[in-house]
Amino acid sequence: MASLWVDERDMGFILHEVFKIGEELLGKPPFDYHDADMVNMVISQAAKLTENDIAPSYPDEVQRKPVEAVFKDGKVYVPEAYHRLYQLYCEGGWMTVSDSPEVGGQGFPAIVGAVAAHFFLSGNQAFLMYAGLTHGAARLVEDFFQHPLRDIILEKMYTGVWAGTMCLTEPGAGSDVGALKTTAKRNPDGTFSITGTKSFISSGDHDLTENIIHPVLARIEGDPAGTKGISIFLVPKIKINEDGTLGEPNDMSTGNIESKMGIHGNATCTLNFGENGKCIGYLMGEEREGMKIMFHMMNEERQGVGMMGVAMSSAAYLHALAYAKERFQGVSVMEMKNPDAKQVTIINHPDVRRMLLKMKSITEGIRALALYCYYVMDRKKVATTDEDTDKWQGMIEMFTPIVKAYCTDMADIVTILAIQTYGGYGYCREYPVEQMFRDNKINAIYEGTNGIQALDLLGRKLGMKKGLYFMNLLGETQAEVAKAKGNENLKEEAEIVEKALNACAGAAMQFSQLIRTNPFIPLIAATDFLTCLGDSLVGWFHIWMANTASEALGNSPTEKDKAFYTGKIESAKFFINRTTALVPAKCETLTKDEISAVRIPDEAFAV
Repeated sequence: MASLWVDERDMGFILHEVFKIGEELLGKPPFDYHDADMVNMVISQAAKLTENDIAPSYPDEVQRKPVEAVFKDGKVYVPEAYHRLYQLYCEGGWMTVSDSPEVGGQGFPAIVGAVAAHFFLSGNQAFLMYAGLTHGAARLVEDFFQHPLRDIILEKMYTGVWAGTMCLTEPGAGSDVGALKTTAKRNPDGTFSITGTKSFISSGDHDLTENIIHPVLARIEGDPAGTKGISIFLVPKIKINEDGTLGEPNDMSTGNIESKMGIHGNATCTLNFGENGKCIGYLMGEEREGMKIMFHMMNEERQGVGMMGVAMSSAAYLHALAYAKERFQGVSVMEMKNPDAKQVTIINHPDVRRMLLKMKSITEGIRALALYCYYVMDRKKVATTDEDTDKWQGMIEMFTPIVKAYCTDMADIVTILAIQTYGGYGYCREYPVEQMFRDNKINAIYEGTNGIQALDLLGRKLGMKKGLYFMNLLGETQAEVAKAKGNENLKEEAEIVEKALNACAGAAMQFSQLIRTNPFIPLIAATDFLTCLGDSLVGWFHIWMANTASEALGNSPTEKDKAFYTGKIESAKFFINRTTALVPAKCETLTKDEISAVRIPDEAFAV
């Protein structure tokens, strides 16, 4: 029976046949001791953990009842099932799949850890957020915390004994981090007294671990306003003694947990620091480098949030596909006038097939997009020249906002189509797809809203190194497009992708000029431009996958593999012709002098 949660076959295709990690990564420093068999073993074990343990908790697969974190008497309690899952996760070494052996990690390429995370997120996003934030916070400790307690804290976090968060957002400030009011007062012993409130803190408090390490943004008394005056501090929930044992509580309290649309199993908390003046924090890095340091974690989390969108798409599509194969309703369109015609499963109806192929093509495309971001991180690690290192770093810069925003926006489309495939049942909690839609919605909001990602792409990333990084990205697409042009079966699609990418390049050039004369045009267009670039890049990934599938079909595959590779080609044709093909017209519209969103009076928005 096909899996409802993970797609091992497609993962193997992307890793080994498309990105060819065996040639490009494995066996090269720092991945000297890893081979394809080891990678496949990790992926297989991740799939089993997802299928057998994590997915059944999403929510309660037996009772189909919500699984929620609970706030009672000032304390937070996670769903009971999470305790066993967290133990299995930590004991399996999943926290550090792609971290250095020097810190207890397994040293696999980042893309391998991302595949495992994809599976786990497909099974239960709310659960995996506890571990994901712990890993991100631990990376900050590893890179920026110079203190006698560093190694103790790092070991505790990477093994999952202690957890972690990221504390940026404050009531009233929201995405305007520079408006924060949390303060840090110097103490004679070099520590700081932290006072303030943070809100919407995912995994902010819970009973999974004995301690939680909070990286907290705050302003040292006397430092300037705005983001330039922000520092970052390590603030443990429970104070840590010099020998690593736990001391007294660190004057922190949880005000509440949010009642939310989705991810009910994850505790989204309001945290109060220093209500009694006894909350101690330790400076991370240098003073007034808080935003610079926190962005290291934010970028990791943004890539991870993009993967959350991919995971929700994958699970929603697989569930909808299975349902469409089982649900009998209506007769074949070719038998509509036959009174004796038998019912058929709904996968036989043209509009259902359209929805399924749209879900398939989007999911496979954004999966390749998100995994490519991790792939280029690994290419940077194996790079042997400064030029290559800079090239791959530039690709990371370019792809991060696209992965975060595009993958999560497209996941909305996929999860909605999954509900539609089920019909009325999809709208009911009897089936999980409605939960997947609700869980995904937060992915477009936290870690920097998708609108902010679009502004980052347009305002910062396109112009980095005078446009060199953007041009390098476009340059990477040329080889596969050229290869497809030589294939009569893919020639038209290759030309469509090429035109779309050129249209994005042309629009970017126009925006760079308009930003000086009429900035509202590019600012209003930013989100739509990111979508256009995403549609074009996913078109490129589909061309790449279709090229690979075409070559495989020429090597006498089994009937099962023949169906798989044929599906790749048809998926590419569907997405490119129905989505990528629209990009040039959209880009032409985006660069026009149309700023009604600015001109309209505030009062005119009223009904």
